[in-house]
Amino acid sequence: MKNKFFSFVGILVIMLVFGMMVSGCATTGGPPTTFVRGQAGTATIMLRSGLEFDQAFREVSFILIQRGFMTETLQPEAGFIRTNWVTTHTVRGQTVDSYTVRVTITFNPSRTQVILNVDGRWRDNNGNWINGNDTAVTSDLRTELMMAVGN
Repeated sequence: MKNKFFSFVGILVIMLVFGMMVSGCATTGGPPTTFVRGQAGTATIMLRSGLEFDQAFREVSFILIQRGFMTETLQPEAGFIRTNWVTTHTVRGQTVDSYTVRVTITFNPSRTQVILNVDGRWRDNNGNWINGNDTAVTSDLRTELMMAVGN
C-alpha cells in the first residue's frame, strides 16, 4: 500500500513539473505584461510655472539619458526629442531583442506642456513587429518628468 502511494505521489510530482515546464515555455517569447497592443502610451505634463523652456528641455533630455535612452533626434528649436529603440533586459542581464521601446517628447507650441509618447514593439514568433506601448515605462517616465519639470 505504501509503495502505491509513493508511486502515485512520484507520478503526480513528475506531471506537475512537466506541466510547469510546458506552461513556462508557452509564456517565454511573448511580450512583457506591461506591453499593450495599439498606439503609443501618451501622457501630458503641465510645466511648472516660471520654468524656462531651455531649462525644461535640458532636464527632460537629462532624464532620458539617465534612464538609458540615447537621443536619435534632438531639435530644441522645435521642442522635439526622440530616442533610439532600446532593447529590454532580463533580470539576469540578458538582452531581449524581441521587445524594444522608444520615447518621443514634444513640447506644445506655447511651451507650457510636455507630451510624452512611449512606443513599444514586440516581435512575434513569425518575425512580425507588433506595435503598442509599455505602460510601466510610460508611468515611470511620467512620474519622473512630473517631479523634475511638472506643475
